[in-house]
Amino acid sequence: MAPETEVPAPELWLERHGDELYGYALQRVHDADCAEDLVQETLLSALHALPTFRQDASERTWLFVILKRKIIDHYRRAARSPLVPLGSASSEEAEFFRPEDGHWREAQYPQAWNVRADDPLEQQELREAMAHCQQKLPARHGAVFALRFVEDLTAEEICQELSLTPANYWVIVHRAKLHLRKCLEKNWFGLQQAS
Repeated sequence: MAPETEVPAPELWLERHGDELYGYALQRVHDADCAEDLVQETLLSALHALPTFRQDASERTWLFVILKRKIIDHYRRAARSPLVPLGSASSEEAEFFRPEDGHWREAQYPQAWNVRADDPLEQQELREAMAHCQQKLPARHGAVFALRFVEDLTAEEICQELSLTPANYWVIVHRAKLHLRKCLEKNWFGLQQAS
């Protein structure tokens, strides 16, 4: 006997899945209002697409697929800023690298951070510092970083989604990492080592 399929119940989506969808979105966009909007857009899209829902997956899985698409669309909109120029080094890069050969300046060479976040409170503080630093990234940098390291899309998928060239993608990833490193050193690691 074949298992019965669950009948979609749009009137219960928010009750059944709202908190989980919201938490998922909030972890990715780090803004409560934006996360709420993404969940609302997800539920509206699902409602419009309900006649085409074939129930190949559970209602929950289907809603999460729609939400993931909405998050990618959110980052695509955020990334619609001018392209990052490839030819000139940013002031952050000039601070980190020698202009004559592009190697690390000795004082800026990456060092191991002698801080461990083993305690749950320290882990929470690190997550909050990381979210704070991600929010400070320029829109396009933040979008590329989130799609790559949070949503785990490949470089090729990101280039396609955001209409980037591979060279531009790698410049953006490089600069985003430099910004995050500097921000974390100032706002979390520096504070941890001083205490």
